[in-house]
Amino acid sequence: MAIGDIIVGLDIGVSKVSCVIGQVNKFSEIEVIGYGLSNNSGVKRGQILDPQRVASSVKEAITAAEQISELSVNSAYVNIKGMNVRIEKIVIESDVEKPNDGMTINDIYNLFSKIQITTKLDKDEQIIDILPYQYIVNGRSYKEEPIGAFCKTFSMEAEVVIAKGEYIAGIQKTLKYAGINLDGLILETLATSNIVLMPEEKEIGVLLVDIGGGHTDISVYKNSKLEFYDTIPVGGDHITNDIAITFDVTNDEAEKLKRQYNLAIMAMITNNHDIKLNTKAQTSQDYIIKCSDVVQVIEARIKEIYQIIKKLIADNKLTGKIECMVLTGQGISNIVGVEELAMLTLKLNQVRVCSPKLINIIKPQHTTVFGMVRYIASLGISKHVNSDVEIVTDPSFKDKISDGFSSFKGKISRLFKKVKKIDEEENL
Repeated sequence: MAIGDIIVGLDIGVSKVSCVIGQVNKFSEIEVIGYGLSNNSGVKRGQILDPQRVASSVKEAITAAEQISELSVNSAYVNIKGMNVRIEKIVIESDVEKPNDGMTINDIYNLFSKIQITTKLDKDEQIIDILPYQYIVNGRSYKEEPIGAFCKTFSMEAEVVIAKGEYIAGIQKTLKYAGINLDGLILETLATSNIVLMPEEKEIGVLLVDIGGGHTDISVYKNSKLEFYDTIPVGGDHITNDIAITFDVTNDEAEKLKRQYNLAIMAMITNNHDIKLNTKAQTSQDYIIKCSDVVQVIEARIKEIYQIIKKLIADNKLTGKIECMVLTGQGISNIVGVEELAMLTLKLNQVRVCSPKLINIIKPQHTTVFGMVRYIASLGISKHVNSDVEIVTDPSFKDKISDGFSSFKGKISRLFKKVKKIDEEENL
């Protein structure tokens, strides 16, 4: 990417929508120039049930980011979770158009087009991404596009990300209501791993578990490749719900109990004191429980999540490929003992928690979407990554945009503004 290029990312989750606007600085790194957050209630079990409600949340998050960045956003990238995708591994070969002149970007484009044509898709499926892991040219492997290499043929090892057409249609419908175009869909684990995993972990074999409010994303990386990715519909909100049902309290009260007695293992309790509860029944008699009762509920749900993960790993013959585990996500990052419980349940010696609070971004809620923006910026030259944005120069500019009065790419607009400034200085 070039200095000044801008990428807009949207994380559409079960309970929130997060937006980050990132710009490539002179060090080829992403600088956050805008961010926004809004509540969301139109998504359940990975499906958009109310596009208009979700669109309202999208607009609110984008508007907040626009106000900070002084940009008007016309397009964005959106995250997609594992329950809506499948991944197919391929090795494909292609010819070079002009072998004597060396490989060109058009040869790479032709290979991508060949993948689009030859990949077998089920009804209503679409290819949303192609993840090249290496190019093979004259028996040598390259991580980057081998532009300029002299050869007659070359091959690529890649993973094709295939999404359900129904989900894509839901995203497009939602963004249409919000007045935003879709730049592309980004596999959520690629965004998260870009932030929380170390390169050596991806190389030796790592299980990445991202526990959010309503879902848990499970990924396995080995030899720096994505070996497995899935999503299960269980998360931190289920712990809160378990507490609410078990002790007949409101969700707000249950959330407070979860945060106050945030232990994943009962054996870690040092003072098993009494807790007085305000039950929904509101009986005159006080309802007293032990703090161990709350911890027991927390432990049971987290252990269940780990057991589901353990079965998924075994069913997909991945056990021998995993050397360590990384836990992240707001669903569990504040609960003490999740590493120890993971070690006991999954029989792993190396488990660490990567809390979003440890990541140098604006808010923990922006972890995934910031990872998206960083991941997009790292893509090869064969992929177009810019989002469509415009500089807001006066209060009425957004109205002109919505009426189709003016449309400029963000990069062009900045250039015009600089030229205008130079002209004004010369006329002084």
